[in-house]
Amino acid sequence: MRVLRARRGWGTVAGGVISATVLAATLTPSVSAAENPPSWKAAATAAILKRVSAGAGSATDVAAVKRNPELAKIAHDPSRTEVKVEEAVFDEDGSSVGGDGKPLTPERLAEIMPPADAALSVPDEVTVTPEETEVDGGASSSKVTPLAAAARVKGGKWKMTHVTHTHRSYLGSVIFKYHTYAEFNYGSGKVRAWGSRYDNFTNEQDIVDVDNRRLTDTKSRVPASSATSMMKRKVQLCVVKYGCYATLYPWAKTKVYGSGKTKIDGSGA
Repeated sequence: MRVLRARRGWGTVAGGVISATVLAATLTPSVSAAENPPSWKAAATAAILKRVSAGAGSATDVAAVKRNPELAKIAHDPSRTEVKVEEAVFDEDGSSVGGDGKPLTPERLAEIMPPADAALSVPDEVTVTPEETEVDGGASSSKVTPLAAAARVKGGKWKMTHVTHTHRSYLGSVIFKYHTYAEFNYGSGKVRAWGSRYDNFTNEQDIVDVDNRRLTDTKSRVPASSATSMMKRKVQLCVVKYGCYATLYPWAKTKVYGSGKTKIDGSGA
């Protein structure tokens, strides 16, 4: 397993009951990067950041964050998580087409395929779930050149599915992007084989601390009418002034069918 990011060893700030006086103090825009706020104020602000980033903040909490640009930049807004799906299908002559069936340029294909620093799924760490029987009903196609599993599987088509979950702050800035990649072979109404599967992070702010272990890495047994790949990570948002004020669990699930179609699910918290 490739380590995506070293741990920073931030201390977690305890929450607790916040008095009206303390909460009111956090509503003013006086907390700035240049200040060294009193410990009670930092703890109160960290508690608000934790609730808001988890999607459990009150209207007052959200107002406090939105009124302060410093806080709005680092508070995770669960409602603004964006999902983007990109796919590449490979023909037997080695050419590739996108999800719309149009040929892909080398540059466009490079954006869909996993980069060299993506973390490859390791067989010994994968949990294999039972065979699925859900049928999409779409027509399947025949021979297309495979990718990584070329030596193991003959025939069928190969597709790489790249899912990006973009996590944003209340200010709208990107906090991080979580990418998962699932390669599979399909044909004759069956998902015939899994190829390589990866995940990685990009566009990370300095506040992002990524755990170097996957919490979940599963794929269902094939061949089957449908199959599912899922990966999940742990991410903490930390700054010196407030400690680690938010813990997120980004995950992505890719369900694939023997017709070549895919269905995507995922979460930001």
